[in-house]
Amino acid sequence: MNTTPKDVARRISKGETWLQRRAIGTLWRLRNTLPPPSGSGTVLFALPLVSKARSDDWSRVEANLAQTLASFRNQTRPDWQAVICGQDRPTLPEDDRITFLPFDQPDAFFDKGAKMAALARHALTEGPKEGYYFPFDADDILHPKVVEHILTDDNGAGYFIDKGYMMHAETGQLAALQPPDARFPEATEFLRSCGSSTAIRIDRRAGADIGALIAKRGAHRKVPRNMTHFGLHMTPIPFHAALYVVGHGENMRKRRGKMDGKLKHLDISPLTGDEADSVRRQFRLGDLA
Repeated sequence: MNTTPKDVARRISKGETWLQRRAIGTLWRLRNTLPPPSGSGTVLFALPLVSKARSDDWSRVEANLAQTLASFRNQTRPDWQAVICGQDRPTLPEDDRITFLPFDQPDAFFDKGAKMAALARHALTEGPKEGYYFPFDADDILHPKVVEHILTDDNGAGYFIDKGYMMHAETGQLAALQPPDARFPEATEFLRSCGSSTAIRIDRRAGADIGALIAKRGAHRKVPRNMTHFGLHMTPIPFHAALYVVGHGENMRKRRGKMDGKLKHLDISPLTGDEADSVRRQFRLGDLA
């Protein structure tokens, strides 16, 4: 991709060049220390939710969210919390681990960034003392063993999902999103395609500036690289860990007219037959309906 002078100027103004990120990370490391994990952390899922006014079908938005939350409630380890931020309170299950955070700003075509900022502020004041901050789209589905893996391994830095699947909500089609291999030579890593893919370390016990870590995550595909500047070397979850759900009409990329390029994966790296059925069982899709 060609970089124009305007692109460079924009990146400099936002502190996004490699040298700036490295300098910011170095200064952070000089001023902050994260203690070792205590073994009692929590995974905090942060979910921005489209407003009722901006959705095409609010009942579908609620159904998608219910499926996502069901995948959290199916986790084999219960140490998680989920915070949903939006203008309109959706129907939620009765579960003390699930919180709605009202967003009082007017509707905007693309207010996900502002909602993520509100979720980050909530995490820094009301979230767990330690654990992992995991932004998650309100329509994707998590493998039942992800929380268990994160909190059992507990590397003190963070995790990313490079292996997962795409699923079409209407047709049920499945496709691999993973590093290319002999089986899927044209596949693309899950991290590059889906925002529900990175969990970074948070720890408020020693007063470290966790807000800076969250603010400097950057685009989801760049989070592991950006966190290395802060001394956090994230590791991949070693199994296919999430479903990127498309085709229900409420994806933000769809509203922005950018979904067609994503859907190509359904043709490039499809899963069929027993292989697809195995994935559906692994993710307990029958329990999410």
